[in-house]
Amino acid sequence: MKQYAFLLLFAMLLVPAQLEFGHSQHVILLVLDGADPSFFSLEGFPLEGQCQAVFPTMTSPGHVSLLTGVYPQRHGILANEYNDNRKTKNYSTEMIEVPTLFDILYEQGKKSAFISGKTGLAQLVGPRASICVSPLSYPSYIDPPPEDATALTEWVFTSIVQVLTHETPDFICINVPILDDLGHSHGPHSDEVREATAHVQEQIALLESHLDTVAGSTLIITADHGMSPVSQAIPVHALLRNAHYQTWPLHVGRSAFLYEVEEGVDDFVAHMEGVAAVVHPDEFADYGLDHAQAPDLILLAEDSYLFIPEPLLSYYKGMHGSMEEADVPLYMTGAGIPTGEISCKQVDIAPVVCTLLSVAYTGFDGTVPMVKEKEARGYGVMVLLGIAVGILFKKFLQ
Repeated sequence: MKQYAFLLLFAMLLVPAQLEFGHSQHVILLVLDGADPSFFSLEGFPLEGQCQAVFPTMTSPGHVSLLTGVYPQRHGILANEYNDNRKTKNYSTEMIEVPTLFDILYEQGKKSAFISGKTGLAQLVGPRASICVSPLSYPSYIDPPPEDATALTEWVFTSIVQVLTHETPDFICINVPILDDLGHSHGPHSDEVREATAHVQEQIALLESHLDTVAGSTLIITADHGMSPVSQAIPVHALLRNAHYQTWPLHVGRSAFLYEVEEGVDDFVAHMEGVAAVVHPDEFADYGLDHAQAPDLILLAEDSYLFIPEPLLSYYKGMHGSMEEADVPLYMTGAGIPTGEISCKQVDIAPVVCTLLSVAYTGFDGTVPMVKEKEARGYGVMVLLGIAVGILFKKFLQ
């Protein structure tokens, strides 16, 4: 009987327990633009894991999905830009078709802030927040932003502390652009990105130290997308025109959206050098892009390729936009955060934020993911396993 009790205990030790999120007074969602797990990691966080970004893996869809908890086919921001009568235009905040966390929290009487080193992103989501800080606009207690990328990174992190001190918001979302900027211009595995990564890690450590003094604060760190090295262009616009097609392409990094597709174009683009796959409308739902404004076809690039005019290729050593850049890092610490491991989707982050802030909302595509205890490692498990095998072996010999 004692043997069976031991085996039950042993089984319980091997099966990780499912843990729950607790309560927080201040949630800080730090989005490191373009932080690919191949070069960015952190140590010492109680909860860590993996997160899958939405498609296309671009800044605007990623941030809006993080802030709405739904896929692009519901929030309507399908890329960084959109096609309007054969003109490329920037999305505006009015085009976000569902409530953001800023809207949800405002209805609950809570205060939120958005801090961004990217002005375009601040214009897209910033107006939804109670407070918006960017190089375009910032409160009087924040110094003017510098132009240097490294100094701007420090300005963003300093702004977090200043906003917390002066405004005490319940929720802050932050965009840090330096890894994305340098990843594009120098490549994700360049010395420049390596140095910037170390600098961002130092800034995070300083932020953690400050949050230790802020009662009930929680820090969530993730990215909007990853980054892949690129070296070859697919000039889809020129290739279509040279073949006398009028189909209109929108470059979306390592993917391309085609509009007004003519007969023969499907087969033509499928045989372009560098095109890995052609995605048809009946597959769009699988990519979270089944929307009224979706393109007629989507092209996906092979490794090392991006959709861009040839003369612009020299400006890019890294790019994103395909599912190859969907894996992003995820770390959490502070109030309400259990110790363990987590695997989730980008649309699950908003439900987690609402759970931490005790806000009820049911309009998400995502759910609060399960947290599992970190797997036991080392000799302890081997010893327990050896004892269990010995007991079973003895039992069968009797």
